[in-house]
Amino acid sequence: MLQRLVVTGASGYIGARFVERAQRRGCEVVALGSKPAGSDVVATPWRLGETPPLSVFAGAAAVVHLAYDWASDRVHGASPGNPNLIGTEMLARMAQEAGVPRFIFASTTSARRGALNAYGRVKYQAEESLNALPRSEGRVLCARVGLVYGGPERGQYGLMSKLTSLPVLPMFGLEREVQPIHVDEVCDGVLTLALDPPAGRPTVVLAGPHPMTFETWLRMLRRARLGRRLMLVPVPISFALKLCDWSRSIPFIPTVDRERVLGLAGAARMESSADLSALGLSLRAPMQALMDSRVARRRLLEECAALLRYVAGVPIRAPGPIIRLARVVRADPAFRSALPFPILRWPALLRLFEPIRPSMQHGLARRLHLAAMVAETSEQALKRSGFIALAGQVALEALALPFRLLLGRVLA
Repeated sequence: MLQRLVVTGASGYIGARFVERAQRRGCEVVALGSKPAGSDVVATPWRLGETPPLSVFAGAAAVVHLAYDWASDRVHGASPGNPNLIGTEMLARMAQEAGVPRFIFASTTSARRGALNAYGRVKYQAEESLNALPRSEGRVLCARVGLVYGGPERGQYGLMSKLTSLPVLPMFGLEREVQPIHVDEVCDGVLTLALDPPAGRPTVVLAGPHPMTFETWLRMLRRARLGRRLMLVPVPISFALKLCDWSRSIPFIPTVDRERVLGLAGAARMESSADLSALGLSLRAPMQALMDSRVARRRLLEECAALLRYVAGVPIRAPGPIIRLARVVRADPAFRSALPFPILRWPALLRLFEPIRPSMQHGLARRLHLAAMVAETSEQALKRSGFIALAGQVALEALALPFRLLLGRVLA
């Protein structure tokens, strides 16, 4: 029998992924409000603060409330008139009246009474009002979600991806601890709460169990996406807030919301291990998950194609060797930084960076060794031979020697 879920915020960053994963689990999804682009789910028009039709709750196993109106925070702050507060409580009451067994509220690890931003205070107040509802025990469940990443580059993850595309990034709060969690893991945790929640846990924390500094996270994100190091320039939060205001009027740069800045500035560590275990979740390491992203995979395949072309002397057209090398390189501990972009177009430039004394501890030397092993299985690589080719290689080695002495440690 299909389990029916009513989902708000279904067109958002987390919501669209949640709908997809819920349908894979065999659930029937009804979107209250907008539905994901290209989705076949049934959608009922609705906005936060409006009264939804009771018919939408018929036969539902749970209501999953992911919707949030950021514009209301700018107008109402954390006042009782904020539609996020009014709409959340109204939705929960109506779900109870309709006999829906569970109401799942997506909160945040920044939810607290004295949060720096309205978002954190509103989420905290919403949790309090939901827990105060009659017969809420076991029927109202709150998920405090950490720093979400992965999937389509949307929302806060999309903003961070754009920012880390810059080679030099002024940033505040670099020493703050964050708890990254992949969007798919968030969705699976929320699905468990909706369909088979663990007993005695009205509030769970969906966040990485091993906090890291915001500085470490930003560097990891750039390294996984672009294979490059990130230069961070610490700035005080007061200056960061001014940059947020200026970003609205400066073209061609990402616009940053003050609410998100204040949310990061007020981030605090929350214990999540016990909740994750109760939900049956085993999180992937963030770096591993990031390396599986579409952008990172494309970048890695381009690099492996360049490595194979360099060691083979001819372009390797077949996808098999490139994919095999990519799998090995991704799992290799020597994979610390990617090749410079010009090398992807002109792999012969690698000769200038190849160390005079190769070592398996040297990142580039190790990758070239792995590429040579893979290239040996390629028919294209085996065709290159002859005295002229050998003489050409000797001449190139002589020309490249001074550069190798200077640049041999650049890609270590």
